[in-house]
Amino acid sequence: MSKKVHIQIQAGDISEQTVEITENTTYEDLLYRLKINQETVIVLSGGKAVPLDGTISSNEITILKVVTGG
Repeated sequence: MSKKVHIQIQAGDISEQTVEITENTTYEDLLYRLKINQETVIVLSGGKAVPLDGTISSNEITILKVVTGG
């Protein structure tokens, strides 16, 4: 069984897309599918950070790109 998830990616600009995932898809799986390095982002569901190995339960996700510098 699959479901649709709306994703908002915030990295300076904001982009949005909707993807179809299976029931057991993890946030890590989603980042891999979107070709996003998991070490450069924070994933939020309901405004709260989620563990990347957790199963996606929400239909709205925000991906924040983290910028670091020295």
